[in-house]
Order: sequence, then C-alpha cells, then structure tokens
Amino acid sequence: MEIVFILLACCVAAGLLYAKLSGGGAPRLAEAALERDIQLMELRLANLTETYGTLQASVAAMRGRLHAHAEREADRAVELRASAAQTATEQRESLTERLLRKGLVSEDQVAKAEAYRRNTGNPLPPDEVLALLGFITADVLRAERDEHRRQHRATVTQESPPEDGESTA
Repeated sequence: MEIVFILLACCVAAGLLYAKLSGGGAPRLAEAALERDIQLMELRLANLTETYGTLQASVAAMRGRLHAHAEREADRAVELRASAAQTATEQRESLTERLLRKGLVSEDQVAKAEAYRRNTGNPLPPDEVLALLGFITADVLRAERDEHRRQHRATVTQESPPEDGESTA
C-alpha cells in the first residue's frame, strides 16, 4: 500500500514539474528528471518486493514452528491425561492390588492367602495374611501401607469441597 502512495506522489510531482518546466522551455531537462525519478521508484519497488518476499518466508517459518509446538503441546496434554488417569486408578486400588501391581507379590500368593483366610476364618486383611505366610516382609508391607494411606489422604483432600467458613484464595 505504501508503494502505491509513493508512486502516486511521484507521478503528481512529475506532472507538476513537467507542467512548470514545459512552460519555461526546458522539456528535455524535465524529462530526464522524471526518468531519474522513475528509475529511483523502480529501485525502491524492487527493494520493497524483496523485503515482502523475505517477510512471507519468515511468516511461513513461524507458522511451521507454531504448528510443531501445537503438536508437542497436544501430545503433552494426552500424556498428562493418561498420567492423571493412571494416578487416579492407583489411588483407588486396594493395598493388595498395589502390592500386585508393584510386583511385590504374585497372583498365586494372593490366591493362597485368600484360601488361607477362608479355610481358617482368619479375620486379618489379605495384606496381613500375605506377611503372615511369609510372602512379603513386614517392613515392606508397612512402608507400602503408609504410602497407600498418604495417597488416599491426598485424594480425599483434593476431592473434598472447601467448607463454608474456609477461604478459597
């Protein structure tokens, strides 16, 4: 748009100059001046066209980078959702399920502990029976129980709404 105004101003100036000079008897001098002005404008136009091309290339490169960034952010969002779902699943699991998931006991050992509980009428929870039968050490069971409780408390704290008297800021 700027180029159009420059060209228009030059043409008007050239016309006025030509009108003034033609009355004074120097048409060739005016014509030469106009030719120089036209060449100068063509040079400026060429420079502006080159700059425009450079800017278009820069915009295309920026769009490419933006698209790549958007794809990375979308992938990251998918990973975060999957991680959140995994964490939520882990927080809802029982201690015995946690021990199984971590590979600290096997399915067979859990089945044996359940069978022992049923056959003996033992009121202990399944994880205690696993320790009683020697499938897991008491120290490992205690550490896993503590971690399981901490996760459960964090979940309950996050899910509970603030009370009327509490500030949310």
